[in-house]
Amino acid sequence: MPGKKVAVWALLSAFVLGACAPAAEPDEQVDEAILADLAEIEVYSEPEPPREPPQWEQSVSVADFSRCKLDDPRPADVKELYRGQKRGDIIGRDNVGFPRTDRGEIPGLGEGNIISAKVSFLDAPPSDLVPDGYLEEQTALITEWSEFWSQGKFRYKFQLIDDWVEVPINHADYPIDPGAGDNQYDQDAFEQLTKQTQEQIAKAIVAEFPEDLDYAAADAIFVYLSPNMTAFKQSLGSRGAQFDTPDGRFRIPFSGGGTYHYSDAAGIPYEVKQEYMWTWWIHDILHFQGMNGHAPGNGWRTGLGQGAYPAGGVLSGALSAWETFLFEWLDDSQVHCADIETLDQPERVMLTPLEIYGGERKMIAIRTVDHKVLVVESRRPIGWSKDWNPQDAGLLVYEVDADGTHTDHIPNDCGNDPVFPKWAYYIYPDWVTDRRCVPNDIENMLVREGMSVTHSGVKITLDYLGEDLDYVLIEPADDDA
Repeated sequence: MPGKKVAVWALLSAFVLGACAPAAEPDEQVDEAILADLAEIEVYSEPEPPREPPQWEQSVSVADFSRCKLDDPRPADVKELYRGQKRGDIIGRDNVGFPRTDRGEIPGLGEGNIISAKVSFLDAPPSDLVPDGYLEEQTALITEWSEFWSQGKFRYKFQLIDDWVEVPINHADYPIDPGAGDNQYDQDAFEQLTKQTQEQIAKAIVAEFPEDLDYAAADAIFVYLSPNMTAFKQSLGSRGAQFDTPDGRFRIPFSGGGTYHYSDAAGIPYEVKQEYMWTWWIHDILHFQGMNGHAPGNGWRTGLGQGAYPAGGVLSGALSAWETFLFEWLDDSQVHCADIETLDQPERVMLTPLEIYGGERKMIAIRTVDHKVLVVESRRPIGWSKDWNPQDAGLLVYEVDADGTHTDHIPNDCGNDPVFPKWAYYIYPDWVTDRRCVPNDIENMLVREGMSVTHSGVKITLDYLGEDLDYVLIEPADDDA
């Protein structure tokens, strides 16, 4: 490095000048630190040129591709349960194995049609904090997001109501209050208890909508409430409400959120939540499409399935490679499939980061045991992840269990601890020895150039990190790190 060269010559000059100076008095000593530094000096040489990308060709997926499309092995009646819905000891979740469950709400391919409005009440009037054109701006981002992450296979279309929808009721007469701190209660039980109240509110709102909407085409209704609202302590929503409309009677999923989204709750200022409203709506819209989310790394800032809103200025608008694959938003040809049963020699894959549109390979799936695969995705702090720390680039590796139990919205859940079961978990690089769960530990979880992850008899190494490609080596391993 040039800086090192200057420092060395400065040190030598000091020594030479010291040798030409008048003889030192007996009580003066030569600086031992300088002598020690001189003893360590190496002959200066020019820095090595930047490393060039290896000359690789994409390895062919020799594994049986169906082995990487994990089957959802759960009984049909269990698959019918919504995420978080309970039946005895069974906790429902949307499927993370194939084929994807279509619940008849928002489709996964083609187009999703959503009615959108700003809503106020007599005791929560329209607010100047919500500017004109706000919904247009936010829903345009949502549509752009869908076209990017689906690679043009799906888009959200919105029926926007321009003016405030003013509902002639006092919302405080219909409280939605679990009577406890955030997430400190049984969600499913609470939703069943307040189901009738939530449907009453939803119907009162929709009754004030203009008559020129196309309800027959609508797959969902999302409303943005006045920030003057205070009585809905938990999210306003309904998946079963029947609405009487000019076009007839329709069951349409409905979402409005609670005070968390319209206040400074959880230490995130309302102004930030307002700017990133699109991330919250996408997260909940994906649930209506049958996407489970909340793993790997529940609550981490690795994607919108994990949670909405930035924390400490960090946010990624990404969608996990596995759920993108599950929704058929990736082409099969963009997924490299390997199998522990046939992995007898190294396979080389050049991955395009998720934040870059398209690419020859977007994901690696490695079938291991039972209903599990290891997933490898490449990430960059650009585009939809531009709010990531600039130095955070590399691979994320996680294990998916299509038959796994899943819980979320649990107190003190760091998001990646098997104590709180999830359908997927991130896996630390081999160098990390302290693997106690740390929330949002992106910097240590990322596999950077030269690092490896060893798990389930497979070693995954990031051989070279390029500007728009990661060069990933997959090989058999005897033991986990």
